[in-house]
Amino acid sequence: MGGDSQAIKDVMSSQERLLDAGLELFHRHGIHPVGLDRILSHAGVTKTTFYKYFETKEAFVCAVLDVFATQLMKQIDALPSGPEDAEFKEQLLGIFGVWDNLQYDKTFRGCLLIAAGVASGDPHDPARKTAILNKRRVLDIIEQTAKQAKINEPARFAARLGALLDSSLIARQLYGDQLEAEETLQMAEELIAAALLERDN
Repeated sequence: MGGDSQAIKDVMSSQERLLDAGLELFHRHGIHPVGLDRILSHAGVTKTTFYKYFETKEAFVCAVLDVFATQLMKQIDALPSGPEDAEFKEQLLGIFGVWDNLQYDKTFRGCLLIAAGVASGDPHDPARKTAILNKRRVLDIIEQTAKQAKINEPARFAARLGALLDSSLIARQLYGDQLEAEETLQMAEELIAAALLERDN
């Protein structure tokens, strides 16, 4: 039994190393430019080991995107929440800073889901579909939070706040400064304030 237990640990550690390598390399260099050999070298595993877990590179990319999204969800779930308006505002604005906690080399690298979603124009591309599915998880959280706060038209509110969030992430990645991020955060504050005011009138 002891040998079997160690074998399971070895298998899991190899898979984790592959996923960690994918997260770091895809963030730094993009998904498509990173070949399988580079991933294997970075993770320190063989091609045979890779194919024990993933049938194709596409399947691997989707798994990496799911890991990234899970990390996002954990960060979002850890945000303060509650029935008061101040807590509602703090939670939603906190989502804008979640990506800062997912740095792999202390440099903002943008959103891996956005990068994967726009890298392919094929609506049937597995990575694109996985990215969109996980992005919708973030919108669902915003919508559910808005419903709890009794915001009018919570789905519309979530779409608007989500658009501001995406704009902030893209601008930071493109321009490398905080100006656009600060402006979109201010716009998010105004959107939340307007939604609360509309609810109460």
